[in-house]
Amino acid sequence: MNFIARVIATTTATSPLPDVGASATPDARTAAPSVHTSSPRQEPIVRPAGLPRANIPANVPSPEHHHLPGWVRRTHGQARPILADLLGLLDGDARATLQRSVDDLTDRVSSGKFSLAWRYPALIAQGMALYEQHRTDAAQATVARRTVDMARSRVSDQLRQLRDGAVGADVQSRLGKALRSATDMEAIRAVEAEIAQVTGIARTGHEKRRDREIERTRARIRAGAPRAAEGPTESWQDVLRRFADTQAEPGGADHR
Repeated sequence: MNFIARVIATTTATSPLPDVGASATPDARTAAPSVHTSSPRQEPIVRPAGLPRANIPANVPSPEHHHLPGWVRRTHGQARPILADLLGLLDGDARATLQRSVDDLTDRVSSGKFSLAWRYPALIAQGMALYEQHRTDAAQATVARRTVDMARSRVSDQLRQLRDGAVGADVQSRLGKALRSATDMEAIRAVEAEIAQVTGIARTGHEKRRDREIERTRARIRAGAPRAAEGPTESWQDVLRRFADTQAEPGGADHR
């Protein structure tokens, strides 16, 4: 017993047993990163400045996979409301382009290509570029529409003034229909040019009729005026003077 006790004591002194409590913490600290090597560190996805909320956000489905990592779910959860607003704010070709990109990325991640989830920020940047271009195009379209509306209103006033002249109802109806169907400045200018041409013709005809009416009025006035006596007309002073001269002549009294 004494020999065995001395052997055990010697073994313990030369080779101490590892302290489980002391060694667990360093091992756990070094092992933690290796456990999450498939969960890359990624900066949180931040909503772009100036992006408004959509009245009707679009539906952005989540990737589906039986081994979908948690970091992919978190990344999609951060990107989903931003993409939903971008799709809700876009329309036409811009929305179709972004929708194709979203569907393609979702399908690829769902097929197991989890690393493609890193592309969500780039996908949001693409959506923002489409939104900015869409907003610029919408502003330009608004300005162009207001310009067309103002031009149509001006030409409509010209057409309204034309109705007061001697223009046929068929011409007025045709010009009014052409003006209502005009959707750009070129078509409105064409209607305006035709109105100017018709107005010029109507004004020329009106002036000719006015001149003829003036001539007829003058002729009636000349015909109705009494004809003047032929020869010079003497005033009563001239008559008295001539009578006095006659009386002064010799034999003027006898003649009387």
